[in-house]
Amino acid sequence: MTRIAAAVANDTVENPRAVIGSNRAPIDEQVVIDLAEALVAEGLTKRIDELLASFSRAPEITSPEIAGRYAEIIKQMVAAGKAVEAEREKLNRPLLTAQRALKGRADAITAPLKEAELTARARLKKFDDHIAELERQREAEAQRIAEQERQRLQAIADQEAQKERDRLQAIENERAAAEAREATVVEVQAETVEVAVEVTTNAGPIAQGDFGAKVSRTTTWKHEIISVRQLPDSILKHAKVIEAIDKVIAAQVRSGTREMKGVRIFAETGIAIR
Repeated sequence: MTRIAAAVANDTVENPRAVIGSNRAPIDEQVVIDLAEALVAEGLTKRIDELLASFSRAPEITSPEIAGRYAEIIKQMVAAGKAVEAEREKLNRPLLTAQRALKGRADAITAPLKEAELTARARLKKFDDHIAELERQREAEAQRIAEQERQRLQAIADQEAQKERDRLQAIENERAAAEAREATVVEVQAETVEVAVEVTTNAGPIAQGDFGAKVSRTTTWKHEIISVRQLPDSILKHAKVIEAIDKVIAAQVRSGTREMKGVRIFAETGIAIR
């Protein structure tokens, strides 16, 4: 490859449009150029300039005749705006078609990948459930052993406590006999000793990949709404909740609802140009 050919090759890598016949602007710039050219070709650019100039010279409305001319120019402005929108739709339609085709192709490519991912996640979940069951069994066994140890130590403590009670009782009986007094025998109670055995568990990664990926169990808290009426005001009066409720109410009002508890429904007068 010559130096010139190498330079051309590098240019096309850095700028894909730097090849023979590829002098069009990027698509986001070209579509704007195409719209401007279409508006000029259809005479819409000139028509919009004329309407704006005519409106800038319009006097204040002081008579029904002037009001009628205002209505006419508004009608023409609306028509011009719709014509511009129609030209935009012409240019936008192939872009939408291309976007759908592009997304369809991308989805077709990634579909097997997503399916494989779901399968991999299912297998990982199965393994995680197995590990969780083993941990549950280990914890249950540890609890069983700990309970046995607690009962053993408790029995020893109870024996020691009983010995202490017997010793103290004997001392008290000897003291009472020595004083040669008639009295109710004092019963001595030693403090009850309760033994607790701590059960320890170790938490760590379930598995680890060769490249550092670690699999660990996570706990996610979720919710289910049982009764909307019992929700706190901090939820019911939240801005996003009110916005969602407002959209539902607006749809019902548009469909004909004129009375609703807790809502003021009213008419608002505007101007329509036909």
